[in-house]
Formats: sequence, structure tokens, C-alpha cells
Amino acid sequence: MIDRRELLTLGGVLGGLAGGGVSADGATGATAEISDRSAQDIVSALKAITTAVYAAQSFDAINPIRTRQVDYLKANNKFPDFIDVGVDVWMTVHDWHVRLQQPLVLGRDASGRYTMTLEFTQLVLRPDTTPNFISPPYDAR
Repeated sequence: MIDRRELLTLGGVLGGLAGGGVSADGATGATAEISDRSAQDIVSALKAITTAVYAAQSFDAINPIRTRQVDYLKANNKFPDFIDVGVDVWMTVHDWHVRLQQPLVLGRDASGRYTMTLEFTQLVLRPDTTPNFISPPYDAR
């Protein structure tokens, strides 16, 4: 996401590129050239925006869970029904849903544990494990 300050800063930098106003003889047009420093600042600002856009659409937060899902899919020809996760993994997946504005489906299983749907798999919160815990996938039996 691009925050407001970055956008306004970029607007100010790019505003220097806009054509000049009206000269004394009434002619319009860009009469000022930008310096190498200003051009470098503009390039840096554009690169920062590009990086921010790519980071906002990143799937790094859920890659460890996706890897487990894909391994299970290859072995069993179906996605797993459940994967137990620790608190940090749970919060990371939750934040990923919020950041990318994905539908968030929360619930509870028969044991009263919190669940969250990620694709076809229910993530089960296990606060009694290490914070970055990800269990082997399993099916409902």
C-alpha cells in the first residue's frame, strides 16, 4: 500500500517536471530543465512505489502453509482438510486476508478451537504450541 506521505512527496517531485507557466512575452511551455539530482530523486521515488506495490501483493505470508498444502495435494490428489498452526502463523494469515481484502471465514471446530479457512483448508489455532508451528496436514476422520 502506498501511504499518503509517499504519494504527496512523489507529487511534489513530479510537479517539478510540469511545464512552466506563462513567460513575460505570453508564451507558454517548459523552460526549466531538471538537474541530475532531481532526476535521480524522481527515479528513486518511482522505484520505491514499484517496490511498495509488489510488496503489497506478495504471498510471502502464506507460502509456508501453501507449501504444505501443495505437498499434500501431490500425495493425495486433494487439499488437506486441516492444518494446525501456532499463534504467529495464525496472525500472519489473518493479516494477509485483511491486507489483500480477501474474505475471512472464521469459526470453531467441535473441540472449541478457532478455525480460519485458507483456500480449501481449515487452519486450526493451537495456542499451546510454539508461535510459528505448522503441523503436517490431515483430513477429517
